[in-house]
Amino acid sequence: RRCCAVALLCIVAALAGGLALAECAFAAARAPLAPTATGTAGPAVGEQQVVREVASLVPPADRGPPRGRRIARSALPEASLLLANTGPTPAVVSEAFNVITFLPQYLWLLMVFAPGWSVTRKIMEPLWPVLLFSLVHLFIVFTVASTNDDNLADFTELAKVFDPRVSLNLLNDFSPQASMMTLMKSPGFVSEEWSHVLAWDLFVGRWIYLDGLRRGIFTSHSVLFCNLIGPPGLLLHAATCLLTGKGLPGEESTAAGDASTTA
Repeated sequence: RRCCAVALLCIVAALAGGLALAECAFAAARAPLAPTATGTAGPAVGEQQVVREVASLVPPADRGPPRGRRIARSALPEASLLLANTGPTPAVVSEAFNVITFLPQYLWLLMVFAPGWSVTRKIMEPLWPVLLFSLVHLFIVFTVASTNDDNLADFTELAKVFDPRVSLNLLNDFSPQASMMTLMKSPGFVSEEWSHVLAWDLFVGRWIYLDGLRRGIFTSHSVLFCNLIGPPGLLLHAATCLLTGKGLPGEESTAAGDASTTA
């Protein structure tokens, strides 16, 4: 990345120098010629000044790179902290990515299309399926962190996402979104976040499914939406509970607990 940035700076400097030379040449072409002592037309004073300016743009060989370029090169290590690691992840992370992406889909199919089947109940009532896929997520996080050669850069960018100063300017400071977009260019970060989302979606979807079994509420549509877009599935389940007169999830158990305490 450092070499690419230096090359980009060199190209920009070359373009800027080329534009300056072109402007100077254009000005020289338009400058009037002043008569010399021999009577022939020679360069006017303005043209001589332009020539001197053009010569000043070309540094001597022993002068080294221009000052601006030296400054840019010295700033590159700090700029690299703003970039997420875009290197590929180990193959085992890609394999775990596929595992947590596709294997839970069979559980979702059971909860959506066969919620009352005894096999579905035996699989989904225990917490083990969610715990197993949570372990897959933990494995991805550990592997990415142990093989990432630029963890500091990722953590620096992640800290910007949760910069507390933004809470004082929520409607104008959009730097957290920009930092998140930078992090999303990192395959390691994408693998961590994707497995994070899938594990939590499964946890919430299982909870909706079990709540429907306990209280006799239809949940296939809510579980499906939870798998597809997450939180709207939970909102849909809450709306279904209210429309069917069952009350919001948890209200019955709380009321039963209060009644048993009173008794």
